[in-house]
Amino acid sequence: MSTLQAETEVSTRFRVVFEQIKHLLHDQEKQPDFITNGNLFNGYAGIVYYYFSLLKAFPEGESEAYVALEKLVESYNSQDNTASKYMTFCSGLSGFYFLIQKLVEQEYLDEIFLEDVLPINELIFEDTRRLLAEENTDFLHGATGQMQYLLNCKHDPNRAKYLNVLIDDLLKLAVTDDKGLRFPNSTVKEFQNTDNTNLSLSHGNAGILLVMLNIYNAGIEQEKLGNAIQQGLAYFINYYHPRSIDIPLSAFPLLVNEELTKEELIDGDFYAENYSWCYGDLAVIWLLYQSSISFKHTAYADIADQVGKAMATRLIAVPTLDLKINSHFCHGTSGIALFLDRLYQFSGHEVYHEAAQVWLESTLDHLEKDLNNPDFMNKTSSLGMLEGVSGALFVLAAAEHEDIAANWTNMFLLS
Repeated sequence: MSTLQAETEVSTRFRVVFEQIKHLLHDQEKQPDFITNGNLFNGYAGIVYYYFSLLKAFPEGESEAYVALEKLVESYNSQDNTASKYMTFCSGLSGFYFLIQKLVEQEYLDEIFLEDVLPINELIFEDTRRLLAEENTDFLHGATGQMQYLLNCKHDPNRAKYLNVLIDDLLKLAVTDDKGLRFPNSTVKEFQNTDNTNLSLSHGNAGILLVMLNIYNAGIEQEKLGNAIQQGLAYFINYYHPRSIDIPLSAFPLLVNEELTKEELIDGDFYAENYSWCYGDLAVIWLLYQSSISFKHTAYADIADQVGKAMATRLIAVPTLDLKINSHFCHGTSGIALFLDRLYQFSGHEVYHEAAQVWLESTLDHLEKDLNNPDFMNKTSSLGMLEGVSGALFVLAAAEHEDIAANWTNMFLLS
């Protein structure tokens, strides 16, 4: 098969799954409970985000995007929407207004839609302080996700004031010693029943440091944040274990039991091989690359290169079916594919591009299977951005359209 024939076949398959998902969404939009689920990551707010993000690829979908937005806003205004009951970035007001801000930023909505945001931001600020007092530093379900939202509120004259206070509150929670700096997370402790230090993007220190780095790059509290972030990076580097292409171990642990040595952590499966958006080396590599630019410190990029090239080579060599069972974003194939594509766009290393192509093809394969698998499609999250088919298609579209990749991936801390 020629290259042109292969590209035509992929384009046809992409269009087929796009149409399948569109019909599934239209069917679900007839159900009131679907509309009133205001969750950004797994609910209808995320579907509206999906509709608008894909307009560069499918401009004919503009009218249905605005119809969906109208349904979402109506449910929110009537207080029927679940987003009105919570504050979190994943499933509450932070996520809902992040969507509204994104649509204003991308000129799909007029700035008049931001008039009601200022009093809401004050509520979110106060709630974030409460979460930090409870040591809930979580990105998806806690304080740092809400801090990321407030950072995006560039129109709010109180933005810097809010973040200055929240940074002080956050840094009070830091544990610092000769290993470096890290943060607790009461949400992880409650649901996983462990005091281990979580290093993930979704719930742990990689996500916390990425949010802190975004705030630093905005010029807010740079001295405090610069020192803290680099101490946080030192903690990761303290546990760095060089990857081997032939050995299925990560370079950084997923969790750290600080009563154990690094060798004991390796023997105890703390360095278990994990490739995903939520947990694993991908987030740490991204954090190191971003930090190398912010702090003009090439040593961070050198470590990222060492880990990333070995990881990408393994991701090319190991069959994707051996590592992932579905297409979804959080811990399926599409999150890996987008991460690899963003790493390529940032570094220019061809090995990331080659690995991304392998995982994009795998995502399309898995997505076709997922759409025809009742066990997958009967899950409540099956259409969502984080754990459903819309997130997988979003990634396939982002790989072909730089506008999507550059302007719509900060929801996942990837731009």
